[in-house]
Amino acid sequence: MRYPAYEKENMSTMINKKELAKKLSQKTLLSIKESSQIIEQLFETIAGELSGGEEVFIVNFGKFTLYKQKPRPVRNPKTMQEMVLDEFLSVKFKPSIYIKNKVKNK
Repeated sequence: MRYPAYEKENMSTMINKKELAKKLSQKTLLSIKESSQIIEQLFETIAGELSGGEEVFIVNFGKFTLYKQKPRPVRNPKTMQEMVLDEFLSVKFKPSIYIKNKVKNK
């Protein structure tokens, strides 16, 4: 299934950690290395809290929550063998209204 609104020509380029650190250092008095360390620690903290079963809510950004994927039947496309995928935890992100409005009023 294709979603025309999400085609590459309609989207800006993706940003990686290095580019994010560069933009952060341009907006602050921090070096790129310091910005990179801050971003890395932020991601580590979020991942650590989630792995401990906690929700992470960042005001004006959004909420990271854990949810359980129910067991479901799947099929190996190569062998056509059917099996059941076990229950597993996954992360869900819900953006804040501030972020939704920023994207909407782009």
